[in-house]
Amino acid sequence: MIAVLLFGFNVMAQNPKADKKEHKKEMRQKMKDLTPEQVAALRTKQMTLQLDLTEAQQLQIEKMELERAKKRKEKFDSQKKRSDLTSDELAAKKMEMLDDQIEAKKMLKSILTEEQFQKWENNVQKKRAHKKRKHIKNERGPN
Repeated sequence: MIAVLLFGFNVMAQNPKADKKEHKKEMRQKMKDLTPEQVAALRTKQMTLQLDLTEAQQLQIEKMELERAKKRKEKFDSQKKRSDLTSDELAAKKMEMLDDQIEAKKMLKSILTEEQFQKWENNVQKKRAHKKRKHIKNERGPN
């Protein structure tokens, strides 16, 4: 009887959400170690699966993603801690990031068909909405 109770408490004590969070954190850390070439290849494959890209589109997307991945890696390696940035530096960093996103969107619009571009935009909006809901849920804390 005691063994059954101890086993029951042990099962209840394990937190699957904490394990999942830890696993995601480890995966994020491993993804940071990828080379720009690996990142570009992965992003191209993901977009190919989502949007059914042609061979020519895949080559253009991979080239674009490689440039962006190199730029991100360079920025990441040279960045200061967020808390060390002044408000002007933080604003400039945010503006640069938005400019990069605008440029990427223009490039994608020139590479993709209208239907593919619309599908891509819908996917981006869904991801942002999911991220926002998750963020709001985390701010509220466990219920």
